[in-house]
Amino acid sequence: MAPFGFAYVAGGAGDEWTMRENLAAFNRTVIVPNYLSGNGTPDTSTTLLGIRLPFPVISAPVGFQGSMHAQKELPTVKGAGLAGTLYVASSVTQLSLEDIAAGGTGDKWFQPYIPSSRPFAIEMLQRAKAAGYKAIVLTIDAFVTSNRERSTRLQGVPVPNLAMGNVPKTSGVSGNAMAMKADLGWDDIEFCRSHTGLPVIVKGILSPAQALEAERRGCAAVWLSNHGGRQLDNTPSAMTVLPRVAEALKGRLPIIIDGGVYRGQDVFRALALGASAVALGRPLLYGSALGGAQGVQSVYEHLRNELAMTMQLAGTPTIKSIVPGCVERAEV
Repeated sequence: MAPFGFAYVAGGAGDEWTMRENLAAFNRTVIVPNYLSGNGTPDTSTTLLGIRLPFPVISAPVGFQGSMHAQKELPTVKGAGLAGTLYVASSVTQLSLEDIAAGGTGDKWFQPYIPSSRPFAIEMLQRAKAAGYKAIVLTIDAFVTSNRERSTRLQGVPVPNLAMGNVPKTSGVSGNAMAMKADLGWDDIEFCRSHTGLPVIVKGILSPAQALEAERRGCAAVWLSNHGGRQLDNTPSAMTVLPRVAEALKGRLPIIIDGGVYRGQDVFRALALGASAVALGRPLLYGSALGGAQGVQSVYEHLRNELAMTMQLAGTPTIKSIVPGCVERAEV
C-alpha cells in the first residue's frame, strides 16, 4: 500500500489509545470450551433485519477506498457479494452510490454523512432508496474532523486524488453543500426515515442511555462503534459497553458492533456478550489491497471458517446457542 493509504487505514485518532483498546477489550473475555457436546458441524447462518446471512459478519462503511485500490470501492462490494454477506456503503466514496449498488451482488445498506444542505441530504437519501439500498445507517460520531496524526505526519508524501463520487445532482445545489451538518441531533433519525421510508440504524452508540434513546426514537437497530478509534480518542470500545447495552435492550433491537474484529473467535465472543452481528473495516481493506475482490472474499471466508471451528469446540450448534455462559471474564 502507498504511504498515505496505509496511514489512513492503519492509524487512529490522537495517541491511538482507543484503537489499541479495541483489541485489548476482546482479550479480556475468554471462551469456555465444551469438547464433549456431541454436536457436529455448526450452522453459522443468521438473519439481520430480515436479511439472511451465511454468517453474522458484515462490512463496516469506509470512505476514500481509492487510496487503497485503483478500483476504489469495487473490490470490497464485489467481495462481500462473493461471500454472500451484507455491504454497507459510505457516502464519502470515490464511486457513486449507484455505481456501488450495481458493483456487487447481495443486499446493501447506505451510510450517509448528513450534509449541511437539506436539499442535498434529501437527494442522497432518495437516490439510495432508488438504487436499492435496504436501510440507512446514520453515523453520529463524525460531524467534526478528528486528529488523525499519522496522516498529518506525512509531510511531502504525495496524496492520491480522492475525488468524491457522490456530488450534488439537484439543480441549484452547489458543491459546498457537501460540508457535513455540524449540529447533528436525534431529529435527524426521523429526517432519514421520512425521506426514504427505510429502517434507520444509528451507528456510534457507546452507552446504554443512548441505545435506549435510539430505541425510543424508532431505530431498527443500534450499532456500537467508536469509529475504529479514528474519531474521539480515549473512548470505550464496543466490546466494553456491549454487555450493558444488551442488558438494557433485552433483545428488543439487534445490536451490531465493530472495532478490533480480526478473528472468528472475536465474532464468537461478541455474539456471546449480546451482539447480533459484527462489522469488519480494516481487515477488508487489507484484503482489497492485497487481492482485490478475491482478497476481500478470502477475509470473510477465513473468519467464517474460524467461527465454525470455534462454535464446534465450544459446543454451540447454532448462532442462537452462543450465550453469555459460553464466555467468561479473563483472570488477570
